[in-house]
Amino acid sequence: MNAERTHDVGHLSVERQGAEEAFESLRTDWNRILEQSGRPSIFLCWEWLYAWWAHFGRGHTLNLLVVRDATGSVVGVGPFCIERVGTFWSVRILRFLGTRRVSSEYLDVLAAPGREREVADAMFRFLREDTGSWDAAELSDLLDGSVALRFLEGLARADRCAVGLAPGEVCPYLPLAGTLEHSSPFKQSTRRRLKYLNRALERLGCSYRTVETREELGPALEALFDLHERRWVARGQTGNFRDPAVRRFHHMLADLLGPQGKMRVYMMEREAKAIACIYVLQLGKTVYFYQSGFDPDPTLKSFSPGYTLLGHCIEDSVIRGAQEFDFLRGREDYKARWTTQVRESRKLTIVPSGHTAALARFRAGGAVRWAKRRAKALLSLGNILCAG
Repeated sequence: MNAERTHDVGHLSVERQGAEEAFESLRTDWNRILEQSGRPSIFLCWEWLYAWWAHFGRGHTLNLLVVRDATGSVVGVGPFCIERVGTFWSVRILRFLGTRRVSSEYLDVLAAPGREREVADAMFRFLREDTGSWDAAELSDLLDGSVALRFLEGLARADRCAVGLAPGEVCPYLPLAGTLEHSSPFKQSTRRRLKYLNRALERLGCSYRTVETREELGPALEALFDLHERRWVARGQTGNFRDPAVRRFHHMLADLLGPQGKMRVYMMEREAKAIACIYVLQLGKTVYFYQSGFDPDPTLKSFSPGYTLLGHCIEDSVIRGAQEFDFLRGREDYKARWTTQVRESRKLTIVPSGHTAALARFRAGGAVRWAKRRAKALLSLGNILCAG
């Protein structure tokens, strides 16, 4: 596949690919590098980002940066796209694929183990010489150990770019490492409660079912979508799954990830009808709790079907050899019942010198963040004074 533009940096070459055919051809090399990395994320796998591009890429320009060594082997991938924002004074923003609509976590640049620094350096040099196609980079959902924060941030500061680092999402997680197979990762009080609820639900006629074949994942996803939407309607709101494009995205993922055993839907059924569903993804030893739904019927509330199904899901993850159960973004109260450990992502903004409109956007964003922090501090002070 011919590259749109190629640039040699030392022993590496960087090529920009903007055609969907080129995206498709990268699948094997992309996932090879991801699986070799120190902390692979399901949201960085080729399947997730390709499905995202297929359903939400409209209005964006595909901007994949492929880094090759002297033998032609792929040693790095920059999974980027460019979005033009603004009308009167538009700005071209370089973002990660997967940034919007589907809550992708832990995004980053892909680099072969041991070559992270040189891959980041090669990509940054390429981007600095290619500023005719982008005005600013807004790279979100980065963990502290990411390639972008370890290397791109420092390279940008050394190049005298305007650089900003803002808080991102808070993601609770439950370590499972050290938990013996067939034993519970929960404290005794949680085990007692789960045992009580399981017996009550069994008397009610409920049973568990785990769906992981492609043939069954489609109907299971539809059951999840329905329960999730009913829950939101009961609150007088609408959920993300109401969007047909979002539903199609997850069905495509079932086609791509289902045969690999990387997607499951846990179901609690009563009279052959789902009353609770949990949708998880798995890559390596990490299980990602992506979404859930349960019947808002008030007569079921005392049985806590969602809570009980989640306990079953976590215990099954232990049996499957998982070492971590990641609850993903959000500090919802129910997550605090299972764990107190969290990790936080960050957003890295880079604006090269000379990009006036992008710099104005960057400074305005900083002013808004400062105002929000100030308002939060004043609100906290007011609460303290009122309490006193």
